[in-house]
Amino acid sequence: MVMAEQCIDDANALFQLGSDRGALNRAYYGFFDAVRALLLTKAIFTKSHQATRSLFSEHFVKEGPFTAKDAKDFHILFNLRQDSDYETDDPTDSVAVKQIIDTAAEFVLQAGAYLREQPNTNQPKTE
Repeated sequence: MVMAEQCIDDANALFQLGSDRGALNRAYYGFFDAVRALLLTKAIFTKSHQATRSLFSEHFVKEGPFTAKDAKDFHILFNLRQDSDYETDDPTDSVAVKQIIDTAAEFVLQAGAYLREQPNTNQPKTE
């Protein structure tokens, strides 16, 4: 979770510097790293972004405690990160970028709270 939290800090710093593209990238990776930490509680280590999104939905949305909105936010963040990294157009307006960062930050907080409640007994397996 340290990596996820650092990504959110970086996203906020980049946003303050006016780097919306960099901020979106770091916000996505904060969310992504938090999801990977959640998957590790079920001894799942993913090698791709697609597998991470899919397994998050399977193990933490369908079974709870996270919601379909969380899965949708993850998907939206992935697409925004892809667009901001690879497209030439400006990603979106600054107000929307700040809302996206806040959404990712809230998820990282929720994931951290969930993880603090879990025993740490699983060893990762590769999916």
